[in-house]
Amino acid sequence: MLAYLFWTVVSFFSGSVMYSYLIPKVFYKKDITKISKDGNPGCGNVFTCIGIPCGIVCLLLELAKGALPIWLALHYVSPDDIMFAGVLAAPVLGHAFSPMLKKHGGKAIAVTFGTYIGLCPHSILLFLLAIPFVFFSTALRITPHSLRVMTTYLVTLGSSVFFETRTALLLGTAIITAAVIYRHLGDYIHREKRQYGVYVFSLKLFGHESEEKEMSHSGKA
Repeated sequence: MLAYLFWTVVSFFSGSVMYSYLIPKVFYKKDITKISKDGNPGCGNVFTCIGIPCGIVCLLLELAKGALPIWLALHYVSPDDIMFAGVLAAPVLGHAFSPMLKKHGGKAIAVTFGTYIGLCPHSILLFLLAIPFVFFSTALRITPHSLRVMTTYLVTLGSSVFFETRTALLLGTAIITAAVIYRHLGDYIHREKRQYGVYVFSLKLFGHESEEKEMSHSGKA
Protein backbone atom coordinates (compact mmCIF):
# COMPACT_ATOMS: atom_id res chain seq x y z
CA MET A 1 0.00 0.00 0.00
CA LEU A 2 2.84 2.42 0.80
CA ALA A 3 4.26 1.97 -2.69
CA TYR A 4 0.94 3.06 -4.25
CA LEU A 5 0.69 6.05 -1.92
CA PHE A 6 4.25 7.02 -2.75
CA TRP A 7 3.66 6.95 -6.50
CA THR A 8 0.35 8.77 -6.12
CA VAL A 9 2.14 11.61 -4.34
CA VAL A 10 5.00 11.62 -6.88
CA SER A 11 2.53 11.66 -9.77
CA PHE A 12 0.49 14.47 -8.21
CA PHE A 13 3.47 16.73 -7.69
CA SER A 14 4.80 15.93 -11.15
CA GLY A 15 1.48 17.03 -12.61
CA SER A 16 1.33 20.14 -10.44
CA VAL A 17 4.45 21.69 -12.05
CA MET A 18 2.90 24.24 -14.41
CA TYR A 19 5.44 24.40 -17.23
CA SER A 20 3.13 26.38 -19.49
CA TYR A 21 2.98 29.05 -16.81
CA LEU A 22 6.61 28.91 -15.67
CA ILE A 23 8.42 28.96 -19.03
CA PRO A 24 6.68 32.08 -20.43
CA LYS A 25 7.09 33.73 -17.02
CA VAL A 26 10.80 32.99 -16.68
CA PHE A 27 12.01 33.32 -20.27
CA TYR A 28 9.54 35.80 -21.76
CA LYS A 29 8.49 37.75 -18.66
CA LYS A 30 4.84 37.15 -19.54
CA ASP A 31 2.07 35.82 -17.32
CA ILE A 32 0.04 33.49 -19.53
CA THR A 33 -2.90 33.66 -17.13
CA LYS A 34 -3.17 37.42 -17.66
CA ILE A 35 -2.51 37.79 -21.38
CA SER A 36 -4.74 34.92 -22.60
CA LYS A 37 -8.48 35.26 -23.16
CA ASP A 38 -9.54 32.54 -20.74
CA GLY A 39 -6.67 32.84 -18.25
CA ASN A 40 -5.84 29.15 -18.62
CA PRO A 41 -2.20 28.22 -17.84
CA GLY A 42 -2.05 25.62 -20.60
CA CYS A 43 0.13 24.99 -23.62
CA GLY A 44 -2.66 25.96 -26.03
CA ASN A 45 -2.45 29.53 -24.79
CA VAL A 46 1.34 29.41 -25.02
CA PHE A 47 1.05 28.60 -28.74
CA THR A 48 -1.39 31.48 -29.21
CA CYS A 49 0.18 34.15 -27.00
CA ILE A 50 3.91 33.34 -27.01
CA GLY A 51 4.62 31.39 -30.19
CA ILE A 52 5.07 27.96 -31.74
CA PRO A 53 8.62 27.13 -30.47
CA CYS A 54 7.71 27.88 -26.87
CA GLY A 55 4.38 26.10 -27.32
CA ILE A 56 6.08 22.94 -28.54
CA VAL A 57 8.46 22.92 -25.56
CA CYS A 58 5.58 23.38 -23.13
CA LEU A 59 3.49 20.70 -24.85
CA LEU A 60 6.31 18.17 -24.61
CA LEU A 61 6.84 18.96 -20.94
CA GLU A 62 3.10 18.73 -20.21
CA LEU A 63 3.03 15.32 -21.87
CA ALA A 64 6.16 14.21 -20.04
CA LYS A 65 4.93 15.21 -16.59
CA GLY A 66 2.00 12.85 -17.08
CA ALA A 67 3.83 10.04 -18.85
CA LEU A 68 7.02 9.77 -16.81
CA PRO A 69 5.59 9.12 -13.31
CA ILE A 70 3.11 6.56 -14.68
CA TRP A 71 5.82 4.80 -16.69
CA LEU A 72 8.10 4.67 -13.66
CA ALA A 73 5.31 3.56 -11.32
CA LEU A 74 4.53 0.57 -13.54
CA HIS A 75 8.02 -0.76 -12.78
CA TYR A 76 7.12 -1.02 -9.06
CA VAL A 77 3.33 -1.37 -8.75
CA SER A 78 0.62 -3.20 -10.66
CA PRO A 79 -2.17 -1.57 -12.70
CA ASP A 80 -4.40 -4.45 -11.58
CA ASP A 81 -4.58 -3.19 -7.99
CA ILE A 82 -7.46 -0.80 -7.25
CA MET A 83 -5.04 1.67 -5.64
CA PHE A 84 -3.43 2.25 -9.02
CA ALA A 85 -6.48 4.39 -9.84
CA GLY A 86 -5.01 7.10 -7.62
CA VAL A 87 -1.62 6.84 -9.31
CA LEU A 88 -3.23 7.14 -12.75
CA ALA A 89 -5.40 10.15 -11.90
CA ALA A 90 -2.81 12.00 -9.80
CA PRO A 91 -0.94 13.84 -12.61
CA VAL A 92 -4.23 15.18 -13.99
CA LEU A 93 -5.43 16.23 -10.53
CA GLY A 94 -2.07 17.86 -9.84
CA HIS A 95 -2.35 19.90 -13.03
CA ALA A 96 -6.04 20.76 -12.66
CA PHE A 97 -5.70 21.82 -9.01
CA SER A 98 -2.07 22.85 -8.87
CA PRO A 99 -0.81 24.07 -5.48
CA MET A 100 1.67 26.19 -7.45
CA LEU A 101 -1.22 28.36 -8.68
CA LYS A 102 -3.30 28.11 -5.50
CA LYS A 103 -5.43 25.29 -6.96
CA HIS A 104 -6.25 27.35 -10.09
CA GLY A 105 -4.66 24.90 -12.50
CA GLY A 106 -5.09 24.12 -16.17
CA LYS A 107 -7.66 22.18 -18.14
CA ALA A 108 -5.56 19.01 -18.18
CA ILE A 109 -5.89 17.81 -21.78
CA ALA A 110 -2.18 17.46 -22.60
CA VAL A 111 -1.35 15.90 -19.23
CA THR A 112 -4.17 13.36 -19.73
CA PHE A 113 -2.64 12.31 -23.03
CA GLY A 114 0.72 12.09 -21.29
CA THR A 115 -0.73 9.93 -18.53
CA TYR A 116 -2.21 7.51 -21.05
CA ILE A 117 1.06 7.49 -23.02
CA GLY A 118 2.74 6.34 -19.82
CA LEU A 119 0.33 3.38 -19.69
CA CYS A 120 1.35 2.07 -23.12
CA PRO A 121 1.50 -0.79 -23.98
CA HIS A 122 -0.44 -1.91 -20.90
CA SER A 123 -3.69 -0.26 -22.00
CA ILE A 124 -5.40 1.20 -25.07
CA LEU A 125 -6.81 4.18 -23.16
CA LEU A 126 -4.60 6.52 -25.21
CA PHE A 127 -6.42 5.47 -28.39
CA LEU A 128 -9.81 5.59 -26.67
CA LEU A 129 -9.12 9.26 -25.96
CA ALA A 130 -7.34 10.19 -29.21
CA ILE A 131 -9.91 8.71 -31.61
CA PRO A 132 -13.00 10.60 -30.32
CA PHE A 133 -10.90 13.75 -29.83
CA VAL A 134 -9.95 13.74 -33.51
CA PHE A 135 -13.43 12.66 -34.60
CA PHE A 136 -15.22 15.46 -32.70
CA SER A 137 -12.67 17.98 -33.98
CA THR A 138 -12.97 17.06 -37.66
CA ALA A 139 -15.61 14.66 -39.04
CA LEU A 140 -18.38 15.48 -36.53
CA ARG A 141 -17.14 18.79 -35.17
CA ILE A 142 -18.57 20.05 -31.90
CA THR A 143 -18.23 23.67 -30.81
CA PRO A 144 -17.25 25.38 -28.61
CA HIS A 145 -13.99 23.76 -27.53
CA SER A 146 -15.08 23.20 -23.93
CA LEU A 147 -18.18 21.27 -25.03
CA ARG A 148 -16.07 19.22 -27.46
CA VAL A 149 -13.65 18.27 -24.68
CA MET A 150 -16.40 17.29 -22.24
CA THR A 151 -18.11 15.16 -24.89
CA THR A 152 -14.81 13.50 -25.81
CA TYR A 153 -13.99 12.55 -22.24
CA LEU A 154 -17.48 11.15 -21.62
CA VAL A 155 -17.22 9.03 -24.78
CA THR A 156 -13.77 7.84 -23.69
CA LEU A 157 -15.11 6.86 -20.27
CA GLY A 158 -18.07 5.07 -21.84
CA SER A 159 -15.96 3.17 -24.36
CA SER A 160 -13.40 2.19 -21.72
CA VAL A 161 -16.09 0.15 -19.97
CA PHE A 162 -16.16 -2.14 -23.01
CA PHE A 163 -12.45 -2.20 -23.86
CA GLU A 164 -10.74 -2.01 -20.45
CA THR A 165 -11.38 -4.77 -17.92
CA ARG A 166 -9.20 -3.54 -15.05
CA THR A 167 -11.20 -1.77 -12.37
CA ALA A 168 -8.28 0.45 -11.35
CA LEU A 169 -7.92 1.90 -14.84
CA LEU A 170 -11.67 2.38 -15.18
CA LEU A 171 -11.83 4.18 -11.83
CA GLY A 172 -8.78 6.28 -12.69
CA THR A 173 -10.40 7.23 -16.01
CA ALA A 174 -13.61 8.19 -14.21
CA ILE A 175 -11.67 10.46 -11.82
CA ILE A 176 -9.79 12.05 -14.72
CA THR A 177 -13.05 12.60 -16.61
CA ALA A 178 -14.68 14.26 -13.60
CA ALA A 179 -11.69 16.56 -13.08
CA VAL A 180 -11.48 17.62 -16.74
CA ILE A 181 -15.23 18.24 -16.99
CA TYR A 182 -15.10 20.30 -13.80
CA ARG A 183 -12.32 22.45 -15.27
CA HIS A 184 -14.23 22.99 -18.54
CA LEU A 185 -17.81 23.31 -17.30
CA GLY A 186 -17.35 26.73 -15.72
CA ASP A 187 -15.70 28.00 -18.88
CA TYR A 188 -18.63 26.75 -20.97
CA ILE A 189 -21.31 28.22 -18.71
CA HIS A 190 -19.73 31.57 -17.89
CA ARG A 191 -17.47 32.49 -20.80
CA GLU A 192 -18.95 30.77 -23.83
CA LYS A 193 -22.53 31.78 -23.05
CA ARG A 194 -24.09 28.35 -23.59
CA GLN A 195 -23.43 28.39 -27.34
CA TYR A 196 -23.10 25.09 -29.15
CA GLY A 197 -22.96 23.65 -32.63
CA VAL A 198 -22.53 20.31 -34.39
CA TYR A 199 -21.04 20.14 -37.90
CA VAL A 200 -20.30 17.40 -40.41
CA PHE A 201 -17.00 18.84 -41.54
CA SER A 202 -18.15 22.36 -42.55
CA LEU A 203 -21.90 21.63 -42.81
CA LYS A 204 -23.83 22.74 -39.76
CA LEU A 205 -26.36 20.17 -38.54
CA PHE A 206 -27.77 22.13 -35.62
CA GLY A 207 -26.69 24.51 -32.90
CA HIS A 208 -27.28 27.70 -31.00
CA GLU A 209 -25.15 30.82 -30.82
CA SER A 210 -25.11 33.12 -27.83
CA GLU A 211 -27.16 36.31 -27.95
CA GLU A 212 -23.92 38.28 -28.01
CA LYS A 213 -22.75 36.47 -31.16
CA GLU A 214 -26.16 36.68 -32.81
CA MET A 215 -26.25 40.44 -32.23
CA SER A 216 -22.72 40.71 -33.61
CA HIS A 217 -23.73 38.82 -36.76
CA SER A 218 -26.85 40.92 -37.27
CA GLY A 219 -24.78 44.08 -36.80
CA LYS A 220 -22.35 42.96 -39.50
CA ALA A 221 -25.23 42.17 -41.83
